Amino acid sequence: MYRKSLPADAGMLFVFDEEEIQGFWMKNTYIPLDMLFVNADNEIITIHTNTAPLKEWNYASTRPALYVVEVNAGYCAQKQITEGDKIIFELSSH
Repeated sequence: MYRKSLPADAGMLFVFDEEEIQGFWMKNTYIPLDMLFVNADNEIITIHTNTAPLKEWNYASTRPALYVVEVNAGYCAQKQITEGDKIIFELSSH
């Protein structure tokens, strides 16, 4: 990823072809992140908060996920986002 910053209210969305257990690592990621794993019903099923930069640990979903959203560490606590919440994706072209 090689990111050294992420705007405060921005995130990265990863969309997969199939709903299955997903796993991410932080290799080559210089900033701590919160990772939200989301199923096909747009339910947040797993959250990993404050993930450690530059580590090869596997952060995985506890159940099958179709999407992963990465935001700055602390975002989930600040916005009171918890597992079981529903998410709505609003995509922009920039």
